[in-house]
Amino acid sequence: MVDAAERLRDTGVVGESATQELNYVARWGSPETLDAIARFLTDQYAFASEPKEKEARGVRPESLMITNGVSHGIDLACAQLTKPGDIVVVELPTYFLAADVFRDNGLDVVGVDGLEEGIGPDGLPDGTPGYFDVGALERRLRVDGLRPRLVYLVPTHSNPRGGTLPERDRKRLVKLAVEFNFYVLADEVYHLLHWGEEPPPPRMCEVEQNVLKVAGLSDWDDDAGKGKGKAAAAWEVRRSDDVYEASATLESSGRSSAARVVSVSSFTKILAPGLRVGWIEAARSIVDMISDRGYVNSGGCVAPFAASIVVSAIENGSQARWLRELRERYRGTSRVLHDAASREEASTGWKVASCPPSGGYFLWIELPADCDERAVTRAAEDAGVAFLPGSRCVPRPLERPREERSCRLCFAYLDEEKIVEGVKRLAESVRNARGK
Repeated sequence: MVDAAERLRDTGVVGESATQELNYVARWGSPETLDAIARFLTDQYAFASEPKEKEARGVRPESLMITNGVSHGIDLACAQLTKPGDIVVVELPTYFLAADVFRDNGLDVVGVDGLEEGIGPDGLPDGTPGYFDVGALERRLRVDGLRPRLVYLVPTHSNPRGGTLPERDRKRLVKLAVEFNFYVLADEVYHLLHWGEEPPPPRMCEVEQNVLKVAGLSDWDDDAGKGKGKAAAAWEVRRSDDVYEASATLESSGRSSAARVVSVSSFTKILAPGLRVGWIEAARSIVDMISDRGYVNSGGCVAPFAASIVVSAIENGSQARWLRELRERYRGTSRVLHDAASREEASTGWKVASCPPSGGYFLWIELPADCDERAVTRAAEDAGVAFLPGSRCVPRPLERPREERSCRLCFAYLDEEKIVEGVKRLAESVRNARGK
């Protein structure tokens, strides 16, 4: 144990983490880990906020739980908040692997069409990519009697289309969740990958806190333990930091809560995917429910060692520096991809959003009506170009013809020269598939 701790110190894992993270750790994560991640997220989510505003918008360590990434967080939420046969609503198109997690948990997947284009404050299309249509969901709830247990969406720089749900629609979604008693499962993995002139809308947990407070339902932990540091509040409000002690669920305890948002995110996109470290943020009552999973109770925190590496990257400043570098790099590659795709619009007939991406990973292209996606895919493969066909983003057996002639392009992996060449080859593949 001592030798292992010394080796950790040699690689930069310092302080209490050098010994503690080689032992069993409480199922939510160690106090040091939660405190460090909460501070980092508070700083980063604030963007250009003033210090006082940043504190008010901050992330509380007692509202976090360490996971093995977004997919693990989604699976945990499904396992603890749903039962087989429940309905989960997804935006069409959606993240192409999410439906597999939902079906593994016995959930019925129902699609709600996303908006074709973003809507500005004036109620008119603004040229940005489309996003989850909260109005369409409300109609399904009130008129059709749809009763989901979960609504899953990627609210900021979405996968696959890159759209961002405005704050007004985030508030509306939270109010519907409270009224119709469903959970909002917000995949916010791209929220920090933002480089637009204006900051993104507040994250979903912050929106929920404000909505509940205005409605007089502010049970988002009532500021318990605020400002105590070192995640001390986490251990005061939970029954024990013993990873083996069972905890009552919200239902079995007889308590009720208006909180309905579960945010899942990860260091996958902003540090390193191989670390498999992510987090859940939610009201404390929800975090306790989600963490009360048999294997989590038995083994404790799922990634104490990997999380200690993340904490070291946070504390020595390398995580913040790397995130700034990623934002600048993607700002450039996203602009290059958008400009290259826009130049080919006339010759290919495809459609690209008029505004370049302001965050995330992806650019969405709609192919012309006379273009067969499968023919384009085959031609692109022959030309050495890879993309995700839009049809993959519509869970089967759901169908949506527009997505079956679309492409998701990624600007996060290739340099600018290769991106330009890739677009040229893709454009030629589309022209060949159309016979032009």
